[in-house]
Amino acid sequence: MIRFSKVGYILATAGSAIGLGAIWKFPYMTGQNGGMAFVFVFTLAFLLFGISVFIVEIFFGRASRQNAISTFASLAPKNMGFLKFGGWMIFSGVLIFSFYVVVLGWLLHYLFLVIAGGLPKSLEAAEVLWVEFIGGEIPYQLLWHFVIVALCAYILSKGVKKGIERLNFILMPLLLLIFIGLLGYSMFQDSFKQSFEFLFTPDFSKLNAKVIVEAIGQAFFSLSLGVGVILTYSNSIPKEGNFIRYTIIIALLNFIFCLIAGLVVFTFIFGYGAEPSSGPGLVFISLPLIFANMGVSGDIIAFLFFVALIFAGITSAVSMLEPFNAYLMEAFHWSRKKTNFFSIGISYVLGVFALFSNTALMSEALSFFDKNLFGWFDYITSSFMLPLAGVFMCIYMGWILKKDKVYAMSGGYLKGIYFQSWYFTIRFIAPIGIIVAMINLI
Repeated sequence: MIRFSKVGYILATAGSAIGLGAIWKFPYMTGQNGGMAFVFVFTLAFLLFGISVFIVEIFFGRASRQNAISTFASLAPKNMGFLKFGGWMIFSGVLIFSFYVVVLGWLLHYLFLVIAGGLPKSLEAAEVLWVEFIGGEIPYQLLWHFVIVALCAYILSKGVKKGIERLNFILMPLLLLIFIGLLGYSMFQDSFKQSFEFLFTPDFSKLNAKVIVEAIGQAFFSLSLGVGVILTYSNSIPKEGNFIRYTIIIALLNFIFCLIAGLVVFTFIFGYGAEPSSGPGLVFISLPLIFANMGVSGDIIAFLFFVALIFAGITSAVSMLEPFNAYLMEAFHWSRKKTNFFSIGISYVLGVFALFSNTALMSEALSFFDKNLFGWFDYITSSFMLPLAGVFMCIYMGWILKKDKVYAMSGGYLKGIYFQSWYFTIRFIAPIGIIVAMINLI
């Protein structure tokens, strides 16, 4: 098995975590759920549940050096082989990839609009552009979707060392530089104070079960938990080095990116009097309008913003399929080429259906109850599959495995009060908290 370098592991794992979840989804989820109320729960969920489960996945990956399904099977006590079925969490990565690349296709379309000078300059024009593109411009959507999938397939075909690690060595530093620049620009805008207050001024009037569950799901989505990504990447982590420190670095990078993205996006939103609760279209309706009215500087900022989003999305997207690929290669001894063809093929077809579910032509046929297929992919994975996978891993490590074995898996890097606190959290606080929140949602 090819191993990551230490820096490569940090960048690859951070690249998986810092994606559309932080830059696209976090701002619009925050806008829809009352600003600070959502941020408050997200922060608690991130610290109590997210980082704890993050460490659990790393422990599993380092201990087994196998794919997710084989990991749970090999570590299970006798007569508990059924625990291997927990490894099928890798299918949530396939679903996420399927709708994720659709969004990346939208971003690519808007990037070309920026280059061509075609951003709308009125709210009505921005809304019409978005609705007509999503609802009617199927050939363009299919084109951009295919381009993104083909690019992801190429990166995955290069494997861990030449594909994923090399990609993140280039894109993650660039992404960081772009967002530092955008944050610096935002801090000199009059609306930055309003953005800051929206995110950090206490207001719990909008706090309810829906906000809590979506904040927990967002914490998992932001850290790529419950998909098998962290577990799979941890197979390739160097044995030397304090991997707990790596975990803290990666988690903090992700958390900071979420907050920076929120500050940047809402600075622009409030600066031009746009609506912060416009949902998934926030990046495609409000921001293009704002950028278009900023003149030349707006074109530059828009270009950097959409490039950053695409960079972040691609690094996350390729990670979503790697756990599934790892399983196919290890279990069936498939070549990477054959594996990629199979996993990309499934994801591409699912993505096409998700794409069509947003169009006027197919929306009714591909909608069930109150959501279309695209919405269901997002809702099922974020609100159920990822949190439930986290509960499963906490119960497995906290109740199935013996405590001394779990401690040995830490390699001595998590000890004393830190180990005891973390162990108590994964046994009681994380699984109970997640389950109670999900029951209240139902």
